[in-house]
Amino acid sequence: MSYRRIIFPLLFLLVSGLVQAHDGSSYGGLFRSRDAGATWLPGDPGLFINMSSALAVDPTDANHLLYGADARLLSSRNGGRDWNHEGAKIIVGPIFSATFSGDGKSAYATNGTMLYGQHGTNEWRALDVPESALPIKQIVTAGAALYLAANDGVYTSNDNGLTWSGLGQGLPAEPVSALLTGHGAPGANIHAVVGGRVWINDGHAWQQAQGDWTNQRVDVIIADTQIPTRLWAAGSSQIFRSDDGGKNWQRHGNPLNDPNLFLRGLAVADGGNVIAVTTHRGLVRSADGGKTWANVEGALPSHLECGPLVQDPRDANTFYVGFALRPFNEPWNVAQQTAEQMRRNALQKRWLMITGAGILGALLIWLMLRKKNKPPSGAIT
Repeated sequence: MSYRRIIFPLLFLLVSGLVQAHDGSSYGGLFRSRDAGATWLPGDPGLFINMSSALAVDPTDANHLLYGADARLLSSRNGGRDWNHEGAKIIVGPIFSATFSGDGKSAYATNGTMLYGQHGTNEWRALDVPESALPIKQIVTAGAALYLAANDGVYTSNDNGLTWSGLGQGLPAEPVSALLTGHGAPGANIHAVVGGRVWINDGHAWQQAQGDWTNQRVDVIIADTQIPTRLWAAGSSQIFRSDDGGKNWQRHGNPLNDPNLFLRGLAVADGGNVIAVTTHRGLVRSADGGKTWANVEGALPSHLECGPLVQDPRDANTFYVGFALRPFNEPWNVAQQTAEQMRRNALQKRWLMITGAGILGALLIWLMLRKKNKPPSGAIT
């Protein structure tokens, strides 16, 4: 008897059993809550996404979403019922950050080593960014300005990403892990998280914020959607609050139950009574101002890592959360390695150009000297 007659039926039975036993929650993907994270429903039904890595809500239209998933950038005009593939010709790789401009007319996304932009009804295009800025951790906007949380500081553009200027002078020489713009007390317009601490730029210089975070580090910073001068931060399994636009910080509530959680996203509602945090071990929520914490399960794939946690800017009770089948740090590590290789290639290219220019210059000088010292035609030597 041929071994194929034995092996193939066994493989068919095995695969059939796996398909029949499949649990939909084994996928990653996007979920949405209308009650500040108490209950959740799928936000991308039918897509079967393995990694949900970024989401942005149009500040002028809550039904207009920009969604970074797997190796695609998607958009929806009807709140997630239908999705379209954006920039399919040029946008590749997992999307780590996406955002809209304040007027909703422009959109931006990054896979860490490339920045993409779209204005109005124009096609998506790749935008030039200094190699030193790569990889890009986050994109944010404020008015007509675009800001990047970059490898070596903060970069800003006032012409839709055509030209850039650095704002990193005065910050520690470390990558910017989170960025917040356009919020807080007058004069405190830019907040950056660098080296686990919050820094403020009032338009003149960077200053480190004061906070009750001894032996703890901050990883996430957001603005309160209802109180203009209130900001929130999270890190080291602890929530922090600032009531003066980010200049001074204090602990809010009790630490999360697990002291070893990696915090990736934060959303706050009901004046700070409801707090949701995304971690590498699922979504954690408090309904009593951080006094007690509980993992949110039910419709969510609580056994998977979750990353982006986005709040509708016009509805404080609408949350979006994304989950992934593999650790989020794996594609980010690839982006870091790619960015480093791009910098090495650019440096090598510049060195070759300078060396080539030097050799060409030396050759021209030699030819000029040789011509000058050459005896006239017909001269007796």
